[in-house]
Amino acid sequence: MTSTPISKISSGVSRRNFLRTGAIGGFLLATGSATAMLTGCAKSVPASDRLFLREQDVVVLTALIPIVLADALPTGEARAAAVTRTLAAIDGFVGNTSPAVMDQLYQLFDLLSLPPARVAAAGLWSDWPNASEKDLLAFLTRWQHSSVGLFRAGYAGLVKIITAGWYLLPESWPAIGYVAPVRVV
Repeated sequence: MTSTPISKISSGVSRRNFLRTGAIGGFLLATGSATAMLTGCAKSVPASDRLFLREQDVVVLTALIPIVLADALPTGEARAAAVTRTLAAIDGFVGNTSPAVMDQLYQLFDLLSLPPARVAAAGLWSDWPNASEKDLLAFLTRWQHSSVGLFRAGYAGLVKIITAGWYLLPESWPAIGYVAPVRVV
């Protein structure tokens, strides 16, 4: 009777795939970090009116918020205002988290902001504002179902901060049945 190596048991992850995933993730992080440092993007200086978000982070999130929140956002002119308020909420709560969390998010946004890294990691040839809804949704789906753990973690981080930002806003509460606490004066 032969035994099956642990690396081949039903998870579908072989030792080779595990090592390849680690190598790809390490390469992308190293490339993104090096490029960011050389181009000056790695500076973690928020935009003048922000606690956390830099201008390039706002560009990425402005493109992704309507895709992630889809039908939860209002339609028409109210949609742009809701995106702006969601950005402010994201900035407020991430700006008050630990430095370690902020550093990880800065690395993620650096990876997504630099054109060579954006093409390699996200598969987006267009800049964020010019990317189509279809391309943005394909990017998110690719990262959600990726065999690379780094991409799945990036997807989870993006979706969590966007949804948290939206559900911090009182205008989103009725859709989830949340009734605000009574304010005692």
